[in-house]
Amino acid sequence: MSPLFLALIERLICEMHKMTGKIRVGIVGASGYAGGELLRLFASHPRAEVVRIAGESKAGATIGSVFPHLRHSLTLEKISEKPFWTDVDAVFFALPAGQSFELVRRYREQGVPVFDLGPDYRLKTPGLYRQVYGMEHGDPLGLEEAVYGLPEWAGDRLTSSPIVACPGCFPTGALMGLLPFFREELVVEGSTVVDGKSGISGAGRGLSLETHFPEIGEGMAPYKLLDHRHVPEMEQCLAPFGGGEVTFVPHLAPMSRGILSTLYMTLRDSLPQEAMEAVVDRCYEGSPFVRRVSSPPNPLHVRGTNDVLLYVRTRGRRLVVVTAIDNLVRGAGGQGIQAMNRRFSLPETLGISAPALFP
Repeated sequence: MSPLFLALIERLICEMHKMTGKIRVGIVGASGYAGGELLRLFASHPRAEVVRIAGESKAGATIGSVFPHLRHSLTLEKISEKPFWTDVDAVFFALPAGQSFELVRRYREQGVPVFDLGPDYRLKTPGLYRQVYGMEHGDPLGLEEAVYGLPEWAGDRLTSSPIVACPGCFPTGALMGLLPFFREELVVEGSTVVDGKSGISGAGRGLSLETHFPEIGEGMAPYKLLDHRHVPEMEQCLAPFGGGEVTFVPHLAPMSRGILSTLYMTLRDSLPQEAMEAVVDRCYEGSPFVRRVSSPPNPLHVRGTNDVLLYVRTRGRRLVVVTAIDNLVRGAGGQGIQAMNRRFSLPETLGISAPALFP
């Protein structure tokens, strides 16, 4: 087919979707776990529809053949051919570091909002990005314009930014429990310890010895002690509140999905349990996704949801907060859709309000 004919077909499809009133979504990196979760969630979104997908290793395959649990006939385009779609209203990226700059820049220049589930726009400066990821940032202007998309904390910035940098899964679980207490200046600077336990899907869909079932199936191991790439992301978000250094030890746990974060802080003054619970209640009042619970949560209680369960315990000046999230929903695709809903002035819960799967 000629390029002119293909452009005409795209325009006709674009007009048809406009008539339905649905947001037309493209996903770059749709063959990975985060991309697959986006497809699953968008399947039940009443105001959005995925119309374009790309994935390198599975290019040419249909989504139904890549993810048998999804009833989707779209065919994956090749990422290395730099697909630039003119028939979309929003684009989601789920790519490793350094792979999204060129396409994100083009969409930004065309006024199409981008929701990046990868790490390329999370850190505030090119210098910090170079330090953490060992490469030059390919879109400094986009980095300057991007907003860190932790929805409960981003406020109105989500409605206007051309790029939403969706937080990493570990920082999401940690920051949702840390920020309420730092905002009220209750915590001693530099006293934060984050103990994170993640399901194996957090390592991605690629194969490796560390995620091989016999290696992890009946055990659990820490990794990248004090040297994880998510540490600067956490410290950056806590810095405006005097957070200081964060000690972070991640663990790989023998579960498919979920993150359990145990957060340790030293309070400036000894405060009662009720006061600490009230801090959380004030902070997240009216939130459709954040719930304070009366006993320590389990990642099974949020499986497949965008929810954040939060438990608080204090003794003297020691404060312990436990959070549970689903790393593929709240830590990736669901949080991105929550940000998109706000960006397009839709109800925040559209497409991501289903209860958890339990047991």
